[in-house]
Amino acid sequence: MQTDDLCPMPVINTGKPEISMAPLVDIVFLLLIFFMVTTIFPENNGLLIEKPDSENAAALDNKHLVIKLDRQGIAYMEERPVTTDDIKRLLAAELSINPQLAVTIHADRRATTESLIDVIDAAKAGGALQLGIATDEKRSQEPVRE
Repeated sequence: MQTDDLCPMPVINTGKPEISMAPLVDIVFLLLIFFMVTTIFPENNGLLIEKPDSENAAALDNKHLVIKLDRQGIAYMEERPVTTDDIKRLLAAELSINPQLAVTIHADRRATTESLIDVIDAAKAGGALQLGIATDEKRSQEPVRE
């Protein structure tokens, strides 16, 4: 007598082998959450301006209104393009509320001098008493050591 006859092994019909999708979905959601939590979003000020460098740059302490001037000579206030007439009108309205408000122009270093002067003239015509042009601090160049 054989041992197979005494204790027959049950035959289990499991069908075709398949991969369950439930753990895969869980892993995808975990990866999604991980990347959402660990991603660092850069501060986006909208308009990329390359300011010129200055050795005597100083930070402003008081509240100021910013006018940005891109390389094509287009002026922006609060991320919206404005004309010189708009600058005069908007500055007059802002300065009527706060007469000591300083105006800072963030001009791209590749903007033309003519467009910068137009913005300065419009700001002065709008009543700006404190007017400045933003620059970046010059980095000192260390001598190359060999």
